[in-house]
Amino acid sequence: MKLNILFLCNKPESAADANTIVDHITAFERYSQHTIYTYSNVGDITPQLNLEKFDAIVIHYSSSLVNDYYISPQSKLLLRNYPGLKIMFIQDEYRLINKIISEIDYLNIDVLFTCFPEEEMDRIYCPSKLPSLAKYSNLTGYIPQRLLDLSSSIPPISQRQIDVGYRSRKVPFWLGQLGYEKWHIVEQWNQYVGNDTRLSVDISYNEQDRIYGERWIQFLLTCKTTLGVESGASVMDFTGQLQTLVDFHQATYPEDSFEKIQKIYLSEFEGLYKLNQISPRCFEAIALKTVLVLYEGDYSGILIPDKHYIPLKKDFSNITEVINKIKNIRYLQDMADRAYEDIALNRQYHYSSFVHRFDELISLQFKLRNKIQVNNPYQLGEFTQLLKIPKKRIQPHFKIKGFIQHKLSRVMHITVNQFAQISLLRKLKFFLTQRVVIFNPLLRVIKRYILQLI
Repeated sequence: MKLNILFLCNKPESAADANTIVDHITAFERYSQHTIYTYSNVGDITPQLNLEKFDAIVIHYSSSLVNDYYISPQSKLLLRNYPGLKIMFIQDEYRLINKIISEIDYLNIDVLFTCFPEEEMDRIYCPSKLPSLAKYSNLTGYIPQRLLDLSSSIPPISQRQIDVGYRSRKVPFWLGQLGYEKWHIVEQWNQYVGNDTRLSVDISYNEQDRIYGERWIQFLLTCKTTLGVESGASVMDFTGQLQTLVDFHQATYPEDSFEKIQKIYLSEFEGLYKLNQISPRCFEAIALKTVLVLYEGDYSGILIPDKHYIPLKKDFSNITEVINKIKNIRYLQDMADRAYEDIALNRQYHYSSFVHRFDELISLQFKLRNKIQVNNPYQLGEFTQLLKIPKKRIQPHFKIKGFIQHKLSRVMHITVNQFAQISLLRKLKFFLTQRVVIFNPLLRVIKRYILQLI
């Protein structure tokens, strides 16, 4: 089965400052067995586009649902009423979780690809709130072919000038301990190793020192090793209240330490949910044969300490041992080669394999949900030409009408959900929506009719 999939995203013009986003989107265009219609857009979906000429719609994580900037209220209403298979990729899942759950429910998303591990998915995206949602765990990024194509030009460790390189940024304190470690590792290194003249070090978390695009690749190729921590966050902010409180505190008392703010606001929420993953930065370094010096962690069960990376204790108690390994060129080259063989050349971690799994899961869900393929999909050339047509300017009264329809749809949705919290009604809702095949199409027709009366 070959499906016609609209891929709704906010694709950067170039990879100059967003390698991982471009790699993720491009992978579907390059490897999917389905026909991918990439639609990079912000705000209103163009009126010229007929959504019902697609078998499925993907909402990419670059089109965030936490506000109405990337996808307007009118567009969300269109997506809600769309009858085909709806798929969503999400990242940065540590913030405004309740808002995201509400959006998933409102849009009637069928399939969610989440960065939470399988054992955490139901704790976050509760089946009682999202009974028809199929959830699959995936990594934040995979190994792109463009890095593997550089294999013949990768310099050996002995020819690299920088012993330790690293770039990060100072992230908000409300991400918790894990977010703090991403930049605090620089301060720790400077404290414990700063005066060691045996090492050539280029590490920073200052925004002006950030490196992007091709320059980042070239930087890694000049480094023997690079520092790293797990990706993600250790505090989950369901309502956004923690973010508001911590941001206000930091703005009012900017000199207060993370430890102080953590004790006041975050301690009771630390580590309740697991959202620590291997970072795409780790895959990049391995593919370029730059040795990883990482804080001890799980790294999605992919990396093995002392085999694929040099483990660094978070209190730096083993820093002498780590430095000795960094100065051992043969040790570094052996580790770089081993990690490259085990990880970079393992197709399990390639974008091509990730997209192949996506294809299989989407085809399965399409069949399980009795979706029907469209008879007259867009031709790719026709779709491309359509997107070149300037958006028709939506008249103010149509915007107001769309806004009212969106709000009315929201009220209807919330009211039904509140009634559904009653045990008997919840069971009835589940039976009607999951067991009576004709119920959902009939309900959509009734809702469209009501909204058209406005």
